[in-house]
Amino acid sequence: MQLHALGQLIAARRRAKGLTLQQLASAARVGRSTLAALEAGTLAELGYAKVARLCAAVGLTLEARPPPLAAPLMPHRHLTQAAGRELTKAAIEDIIIRGDFAAWRGLVRSLRADQTGRLAKRAQTVAAAIRSSDPKAQTFATLLPGVLRGRKPTGAAGG
Repeated sequence: MQLHALGQLIAARRRAKGLTLQQLASAARVGRSTLAALEAGTLAELGYAKVARLCAAVGLTLEARPPPLAAPLMPHRHLTQAAGRELTKAAIEDIIIRGDFAAWRGLVRSLRADQTGRLAKRAQTVAAAIRSSDPKAQTFATLLPGVLRGRKPTGAAGG
């Protein structure tokens, strides 16, 4: 979020709470002119501690996270028919977090085709490790047991 947008959000919350510039500035221990410049969008930069205090004073949660990527870190070239051996934990994590539905489908095909079960175990390990930190990972981890039930059993013999 840009500082200008944050200033507008803080201004809206300040007004909704019925606070004056001076009251909020005092509560957050920042200068009134600094707060006015932030709300007006004319402040070039503001330190993290001041931003955190201002957010806390108006009931906003300040959260830092990496920016979402428009595309996966690596191309999902490994989602081919011969994928199983090449799918590392890092590649599986990348597919789960940054992949689109086509990438997920490719991973599911690979999981179902894997006769050894090693890929399924790897996917379960990755999903369990990242499920609490990412909503897409949580969704994938929730769907994974159903995906694995559809996997071809090891050593199935035809009659």
